[in-house]
Amino acid sequence: MTRLSKTIAPGLAVLIAGLVLSAYTRAAEQEEEPPVTESFTAAQFGERTPGGLPDDVEQVVVGSEFLNLYTGPGRGYVIDHVVEYGEPLWLLKRRTDWVKVMTRSGKTGWAKIAELDQIVAPDGEPLAVSTPGIDDYREQGLRFGFTYGDFEGANSLGVSLGYRFTGNISAELRAAQTIGAYSNSQTYQVALLHQPFPQWRISPYFLLGSGINITSPNATIVATEDRQDTAMLTGIGVTTYLSRRFALRAEVANHYLLTSRENNQEIVEWKLGFDVFM
Repeated sequence: MTRLSKTIAPGLAVLIAGLVLSAYTRAAEQEEEPPVTESFTAAQFGERTPGGLPDDVEQVVVGSEFLNLYTGPGRGYVIDHVVEYGEPLWLLKRRTDWVKVMTRSGKTGWAKIAELDQIVAPDGEPLAVSTPGIDDYREQGLRFGFTYGDFEGANSLGVSLGYRFTGNISAELRAAQTIGAYSNSQTYQVALLHQPFPQWRISPYFLLGSGINITSPNATIVATEDRQDTAMLTGIGVTTYLSRRFALRAEVANHYLLTSRENNQEIVEWKLGFDVFM
């Protein structure tokens, strides 16, 4: 039994030494391997660039598992294709909450800014596409307006189409229907608006315009007929921005009707409405 122990002991020692050496070797090899990172580089995904890119576009890399690209800037459009993790994109232009992008293959599509929360630069630096704020919508050129008010005791319902030429000056096409106890009228006007402090969240404005007023009597107490008068318009108002797309507006305007009778007519209108920015 002693002789057997003497024979087995050296073998066990050699086996243990071999296991230790093997474990040490594997640990050394793991230490020599480069660390795994989640950073992106242009070399990882190739240098292929689509043709026809403008000079001022920005290249990014998709960091999420996938990104849906739509055929247009809105949820009502269909998903045209999907970009996978690690694919490069080129940002072409922004429209409200959407960005038009181009892929390596040259395909274009629209991505929602909220879904571009995991993009990086080609060198791995994290990036973010700014979400449009109220200031962005103050600079939008086109807007639609809806108003309701009092037109010298009659109910007035109006619509407007406005366009901003500069930060302070805009123009509007206005149309309104007025319903009164003895007559109805329609007004069609063109007005210029001056906004001295467009950067204010509650911003006053002044307006000056001209147009026509068509009055149609709806009572037969006296013999009257429809008449059309030239109308001059002056007024003041205030706009307050409720969100990026909507603004509330309050206005008081003076309509000076140049009638064919001996005396001209002056009408004061009060109204409240809201604007929708496009």
